[in-house]
This record gives sequence, structure tokens and C-alpha cells, in this order.
Amino acid sequence: MITDLPFYKKIFLFQDLDEQEIHKVLDLATPRTFPAGSVIIQEGAPGDSMFVMCAGEVEITKRLTLELQEDTPKERLMIRLKAEDGVCFGEMALLENEVRSATVTALNDCRLLELKGEEFLRLVHHECRMGVKILMRLSQRLSGYLRKANQDLVKVTTALAIALGG
Repeated sequence: MITDLPFYKKIFLFQDLDEQEIHKVLDLATPRTFPAGSVIIQEGAPGDSMFVMCAGEVEITKRLTLELQEDTPKERLMIRLKAEDGVCFGEMALLENEVRSATVTALNDCRLLELKGEEFLRLVHHECRMGVKILMRLSQRLSGYLRKANQDLVKVTTALAIALGG
């Protein structure tokens, strides 16, 4: 499974793991391929897995909640991710079985590894020391997302206050 260990060490959730621990995580993952243009994750669909990008590029979009005019886009591009940057997505599904918060679409042919939340939790229970390392990284990642969302909310609130003249 692992042909390039330094590649997997770039992935934020794996950065505190040793080679053997990375092997244990990746042995649980299922290789998946998605052709260009295919939807990997659909916003609002149930989520139960995380994806590690091995090759390709994806874009992440979110549905807009208000439709102001007919020519207004229905979705907003949030970010583009490239496999060579050592990325994963769908991490929240490792901790809870909630709906997906965004849509992820393959921009070109993508090779991914899918890690199911159920398998991840079983690994964390059996390999506690390794589980703590991954859960700490996951907590840091989710905390970063929350911090950015708070900053964005302040910006939007400020812009709205200025636009309304207050």
C-alpha cells in the first residue's frame, strides 16, 4: 500500500505517526478512483468516511442559502486541493455520522484512499496511543476550521453593518 512514506507524512493527521502506525491506518483504507467531473462527496448526503488524496485535484463548493437573482451562482467555490500538498477531506465524518457540509468534485482523474469512520474508531480503541496522536491532530484541524469560521463571521457581520449604515 505505501510506496512513498514521505508523501503520507505530509498529511496533517498522520504527521505524529511513525512508519508502523501509518501502515496500520492505511491498511484499513480502501483505494478509490474518481474520473474528472465526478462528485466524490455531495453536500447534505450522509457522511461516514474520510478521504486521503493520492493523486489528482478536487474543488470544494458549498451551496448558497439565498438565491438573490436568477443569474446568481447556486454554489460558491471554497477551495481547491491538490494531492501533492498532502491533503485529506471529510475528517468530520470520522467522529460523527452527520450530513456532509460541502460538495467535493474531481477536477481531473483522482486516486484516493477512503477510511471509514467505523474502522477508524475501532483502530483508536485498539491502538490507544496511536489513537490519541490522530485524535489530537484531528482536534487541532477542527479547531482551526472553527476559528476561521468565527473570523469569517466577524468579517461578514462587519460588512453587513457597514452596508446598512451602522
